[in-house]
Amino acid sequence: MTQLLCTVLSGGALLLGISVDLILLGLVQTRRLKPAVHPELRRGPFGTVAVQFVLAATLFFALPPLLSTPRTEPVQAHALLVGALLYALLGGCAVASSLLYARAAFVPTFIGPRHTARRASLKGLVFGLAALPPVAAISMGVSAALDALGMEQPPQDVFLLLTDDSVPCGMRLSLIAAAVFIAPVVEELIFRGILFRALLRHRRFAYAALLSGAYFALVHLHAPSFLPLLALSVAFSAGYAATGSILTPIVMHTLFNGVSLLVYFSGSG
Repeated sequence: MTQLLCTVLSGGALLLGISVDLILLGLVQTRRLKPAVHPELRRGPFGTVAVQFVLAATLFFALPPLLSTPRTEPVQAHALLVGALLYALLGGCAVASSLLYARAAFVPTFIGPRHTARRASLKGLVFGLAALPPVAAISMGVSAALDALGMEQPPQDVFLLLTDDSVPCGMRLSLIAAAVFIAPVVEELIFRGILFRALLRHRRFAYAALLSGAYFALVHLHAPSFLPLLALSVAFSAGYAATGSILTPIVMHTLFNGVSLLVYFSGSG
């Protein structure tokens, strides 16, 4: 029953995403919707120092697995959860340090006028649905290519733990909360709110979105997911550029992670 519910919900989200894509495409073609970068993003307070804070926080977690010998035993659930919380803490420190160095306030810098927060969140829901079908298509294409080459496609650790009956239910719920709520907030603040925005000050949108997106995909340390994550990151950057509020990519990221879990659960039975 749970597997069927996950299948229905994830399939419904993808179908709704296709509908949203068609509507957005029609609006762009009729010039009722003109994609543009929000002017406030190009006047952002972040520069080289803020980028260094982000790199230090993310590389602290990305480098040790790359430099160590491959592990032979599966990661423990508590270790993964503690790592996620430490990652969130370091990311929060990077954001706080960047704001302090720039002498900027959190709400005006990342969210904008308070009366626009609801609209930015709703646009995040719309853009998040629109991002699902193309990212899913890229993911399936990569999977088909790797299958044709006979290459193994191991799932990420969090997915394995969520379907492991030996992991306590409370721990699995904590991992889901970290993936769906904590990770989107932290990652959007550092990758879009700081890194993408710092690049956008002196570069075109495509350059800033692709470079910050490539780094975002690399630090996830999962080769089969690189292209889908790169495409997803560009979509997050586009959503952020459209509204100027970090709430938009946070909602997009939350929606994507939630649907990803539904898709995995729908096929894990």
